[in-house]
Amino acid sequence: MESVTIHGYGCTDIGYSRSLNEDFYDMNNFLFVLADGMGGHNAGKIASKLAVKSIMKYIHCIDDSEFDEHSDEKKIQQILYDVIINANETVFKKSLHNIGYEGMGTTLVLALFQKPQTIHIANVGDSRAYLLRNDKLKMITEDHSVTATMLRDGIITKSEARTHPFRHQLSRSIGTSKNVNAFTNFFNVIPEDRILLCSDGLWDVLSDGEITTILQKHTFPQKICEGLIT
Repeated sequence: MESVTIHGYGCTDIGYSRSLNEDFYDMNNFLFVLADGMGGHNAGKIASKLAVKSIMKYIHCIDDSEFDEHSDEKKIQQILYDVIINANETVFKKSLHNIGYEGMGTTLVLALFQKPQTIHIANVGDSRAYLLRNDKLKMITEDHSVTATMLRDGIITKSEARTHPFRHQLSRSIGTSKNVNAFTNFFNVIPEDRILLCSDGLWDVLSDGEITTILQKHTFPQKICEGLIT
């Protein structure tokens, strides 16, 4: 089986319409994590940073051999469930012990590379992962929001969902309750695939067509990131 090499880059920007940037991300050579916090004052930023840091710490304590080609995909999926449960507990407990953090939470999306060519995806909330393959863009996560549920139930159309007043109202998030349920997925990547992790600060502003054009235009991950936020 042919091995695939992964190149990544991350950046964040406050944009034009928000007074606070509550996104936080981190990465290593095989794990990429993004969170978009919510809560009063600076609580959202605290929540997103706590979630991401707890995941990176948890994964760091696991031997790299758990993620090689000899590992079972279902076992890795269970590890992802475990790290997300741990992140949820970390944020939830923090919110209970500080009145200023009450009700804080965060979305979460992550991608984990299993050699030689498998990508594992997980998310909670409406931060997304996209796959660009053969010039076609596909969302590979599941939104957990009021409008996403309405869309899946056929109550509203995709175009209506983009402008619906409840489009940012989440049905699942990290840290807002004792328990959490994540969406997970895995698939084999091929050369020239491009995977984008982003918060609603990006996908709510750029159309799928605009995202596709930028992903196609640039070769290097840093240039892609810069193109997406400028």
